Amino acid sequence: MADLRLITGADDKLLGNLFMLLEGARQVDPTAEFAVCDFGFTPAARRFLDALGLLLPKPAFLEEFDHPWYAKAAMGDYVEAADPRTPGFVWIDADIMPIKPFARALDALAIDMVQGGVCWAVCPDVSGGALNDFIAEWAERGRDIAPFRPMLDRFGLDGRQPYLNTGVIVCTDMEAARRWRKLTLKQPVWLLFEQNSFNALAHRKPKKLRLLDTREWNAHGALLDGVALTDDDPTVLVHATSAGARHKDGPVSFSVRGKRLDLNLKLLLAPHLRDRQLHLLSRFVERTGPIMEETGLLTAP
Repeated sequence: MADLRLITGADDKLLGNLFMLLEGARQVDPTAEFAVCDFGFTPAARRFLDALGLLLPKPAFLEEFDHPWYAKAAMGDYVEAADPRTPGFVWIDADIMPIKPFARALDALAIDMVQGGVCWAVCPDVSGGALNDFIAEWAERGRDIAPFRPMLDRFGLDGRQPYLNTGVIVCTDMEAARRWRKLTLKQPVWLLFEQNSFNALAHRKPKKLRLLDTREWNAHGALLDGVALTDDDPTVLVHATSAGARHKDGPVSFSVRGKRLDLNLKLLLAPHLRDRQLHLLSRFVERTGPIMEETGLLTAP
């Protein structure tokens, strides 16, 4: 991928969806080789992913930051620790399900970004609103959004820029990634503080930012209603997240090799999408079950 590292990351809460992402990529695009950033896995999950050759260990400086969003903003540090020569990365959230091949298109995008001096490519949030709209909506809901306005003021932004979703990120500038991490680690925990920090930094230099088609590259929220899983559907990546009633999140237990596998799953409510998620999970567990047992990921029934 233009020498960019393809990465995702999670803690145990998203382990089940991570399995769907990995199996989905294996089925639709075998050329896509993920590495997985450890945002706080249990020792068993860590052993399992390491046995698969996928694990990127958590950098030591993050040990004092226990919220996974701090780790997400430090994704570039995971990449640099694995290979200091890596010029950038492609990030895909662990709760995203690939529908069509994606690696070649993102590779071409990254090359074009480098040639054009662009360092970030992301999708606008499905809400379609501006930064000001985001602040007003969540303030009305009584959520902790108060630090966002002073941040925008500090970066000289008037708030009319589109609010960005960090579910899919292409980064061709590791220094830009370090700036994101530095700003985020200065924040207390508040609503989407790592994504909000990204918005402030990315919009500060608009010529270095490219906006992608959300329906194609990060279908979430209301866009989930239009995902048809057909050849003429342009959707490539489906993101299991929504502010409305389009997904459910909760614990599920499975019987695997006579033992139990406990997972938390974000499942889409549309039957055809949920069925695809569960199919991918089933195939992944079937393929890797022996390694799950060997590494202690499975527990007594």
